[in-house]
Amino acid sequence: MATVKDTIPHIIRTAEDPRQKGVWSARLSKIEQVNPKIRLLRLSLPRDGPPLRHLPGQYVDLYVPNIDVVGGFTITSPPQASSQAQQDPHIELAIQISPDNPPAAFLWRPESEILNSTLSFRIGGNFVYPPMTLKRTECESIDRVVFIAGGVGINPIMSMISTLNEAGTTRVLGGMPKHVRVLYTSRRERNPDGQAAEILFENRLKSIAENWNTHQQQVDYQYAFFETSEPSSVGAPKPGNMAVHSRRISQNDLLEALGSEDGRANTVVYVCGLPTMTDQYVELLKNAPGMDEKRVLCEKWW
Repeated sequence: MATVKDTIPHIIRTAEDPRQKGVWSARLSKIEQVNPKIRLLRLSLPRDGPPLRHLPGQYVDLYVPNIDVVGGFTITSPPQASSQAQQDPHIELAIQISPDNPPAAFLWRPESEILNSTLSFRIGGNFVYPPMTLKRTECESIDRVVFIAGGVGINPIMSMISTLNEAGTTRVLGGMPKHVRVLYTSRRERNPDGQAAEILFENRLKSIAENWNTHQQQVDYQYAFFETSEPSSVGAPKPGNMAVHSRRISQNDLLEALGSEDGRANTVVYVCGLPTMTDQYVELLKNAPGMDEKRVLCEKWW
């Protein structure tokens, strides 16, 4: 059953969000089928066009030809990918199949019908890293960031993690804080042949965790994946800085991710997922000892 929020168009639901001035055009240059329900799209930007400087976690208001409804889709790539210094400046979107959403339905048409289409978009959103809720000096003092995602709620968080990963430990450029915790929960779909399908960004997140496992003296990076599929296909926890669990994220998992109570003054938390999950986790985290509620940020998807 659809919730009330389902019936509110993206452009109205996000009307109070900040938006950048200007409209950009891009070419749909690549389509990757992640699993039966999710596609990854690359929108390539002209190298001689206006520069795009989005923040990690922001979304696009997407204008699809001959469709009156404006689509709202989170950018999953880091801002570095859209730089005109790149060979192929672009943004990436992860689109979940949704026949009742006209822009999403267009982006799920056969590849031959939409590849190389020209799409226009604006940039918006305030669920970004570093937080807009903090002063610059407070952002510079962040030494622990906790990312918590459920399902396609990983989209804005993927952009944030990728941004930190590419910046490395150069803090002046917005690099990795001293402590990073990533908690991601999702079901695993089945391909038409019955085989287990890939989960959105699972390989990318694993690769980033492996990278920082070799730099633990510089950054304490821990990644935990919680698979809720039934029957479970999860194996034993992995060595190093990665763990895989066959259950939901628990209250203890959340509190452990925050670290010790006396060290939470410079911690920020990002939560993105289904409304029920997000509300429950945010309430717990905001009221955790040592946490300031302005340091717990959330975005819901419906």
